[in-house]
Amino acid sequence: MKKRGFLGAIIAVIAVFALVLTGCSKNDSNKTSMKNPIAGKTAKEALTSHNNLWYMNGKINYHSESGIDAYHFNKSKQTVTIYSVSKIYKTFSQAKKAKDLNKQGTLKYTFKNSSANNPVIYMKGKLAGIPMDQTVSVKSKVSGTYKKDHINVAGFRVVRDLDADKTHQVLVTPKY
Repeated sequence: MKKRGFLGAIIAVIAVFALVLTGCSKNDSNKTSMKNPIAGKTAKEALTSHNNLWYMNGKINYHSESGIDAYHFNKSKQTVTIYSVSKIYKTFSQAKKAKDLNKQGTLKYTFKNSSANNPVIYMKGKLAGIPMDQTVSVKSKVSGTYKKDHINVAGFRVVRDLDADKTHQVLVTPKY
């Protein structure tokens, strides 16, 4: 009788161990299958090659009462629409569905230099009805996790020059 109980306990431990290993391997494969939107691309290509939002903030998990600036680049028209959103969304359609896209304005953009990896983006137009121009200089790559919703993001450290006021920011987009 004791032998059967001991054998049953060993089989139960092996079964639990197998389940744990199976769960861990599935979790790891999900992490590695996430597509990094900036991997293998220059900064210019990454910013304009997909239809998702780019979020500009002081840092990835910076909390602002006024919201986060979200940039939507349109490569064919060379425009960027700027929205104010309450948080980072995994996709543009999720932000639309949540009705959290508060449009601030649409600006024309150009790249002021020929650097593919450290471009300087010049934007000009009206924001909330007020004429404005700003320059965003890409400095280096950055990645991390937006902890509020556990969204992995990748992008760039940038310097934003708005009316001669230069601030260090991050410009990131979710990995998908």
